[in-house]
Amino acid sequence: MGEPATFIIEQAYAWDPDRHFAAIVRYDELSEAMEGQASYDGLPSGEAQPGQVFEVKIKLMGWLPIGRWRIEVLERDDGRRILRSFESGGAVKSWRHTITVTPHVEGGCVHRDALEIDAGWLTGFYAGMAKRMYTRRHADRLRLRGEV
Repeated sequence: MGEPATFIIEQAYAWDPDRHFAAIVRYDELSEAMEGQASYDGLPSGEAQPGQVFEVKIKLMGWLPIGRWRIEVLERDDGRRILRSFESGGAVKSWRHTITVTPHVEGGCVHRDALEIDAGWLTGFYAGMAKRMYTRRHADRLRLRGEV
């Protein structure tokens, strides 16, 4: 059925690494950054916590339901600024997402999304969708923060 797709998307931000990481672990920030792309029914309040497991109903573009999505927060390390999750739903058997935030040599930080996606024969479709989604999420965050 093919191998899982693995890829990395990076984006530089003006915020210092700790401030940026503290923002992106909040579920309300995720909702705001995804506005217009996806909405989540059942997203918890507060921040991502290790061991947290929940299901959300996702609608793309605010109206296209894609069903239930299970999210398990595997790791959150504020000192090293790492957030890892395992997600699945629909045709997606495995969506492993690791976020790391590191200092940028010119100031600010670099946000790195490392993904491994396995959706069987639909892996290429989901990987392409994820690349577009994460790239736009970064562009929207930059716009919301007034960095562009």
